Amino acid sequence: MAKIDLNAIAQASQSGAKTFDQFSANFQENIANLTSRSKFGLIETDNEYVLDEDGYIIGDMWSEGIAAEVMSLNGFQATTARIETLIEAREIFGKGSVPTDHVLVAKGMGHTTAEFLKMFPKYPIIYFTRWGNLRKPYDLKDLLDHPVKR
Repeated sequence: MAKIDLNAIAQASQSGAKTFDQFSANFQENIANLTSRSKFGLIETDNEYVLDEDGYIIGDMWSEGIAAEVMSLNGFQATTARIETLIEAREIFGKGSVPTDHVLVAKGMGHTTAEFLKMFPKYPIIYFTRWGNLRKPYDLKDLLDHPVKR
């Protein structure tokens, strides 16, 4: 069994936690995501894919492993919640356009805005579409110029 660095998990759980209850919830989520991180976080897919200048996958290729790699390139860990949300999004949106308002997308996916922003922070629609290999937003530059603050 692999060793777990509880100090690192505790330190990561303090980020954004103002109360002990928030810290405890973050800590429990981080522990729950350890399995996901070991499953998705270290995957190197044998599928060949290419990213465009905006970090989007070129073509129709997508898998959980590719999504995990793109998340890692963007500095994020693949979690069960993120992967499951992307799978559901691919079924809902397919090759169609995704609304550029993250509040509408979150509501349509059955998440609160806060949950959605926790999974896809700062640039929610960009990360959501990039990691899920969904259609690139038409106003990508505007979305990049105006990050979402919680």
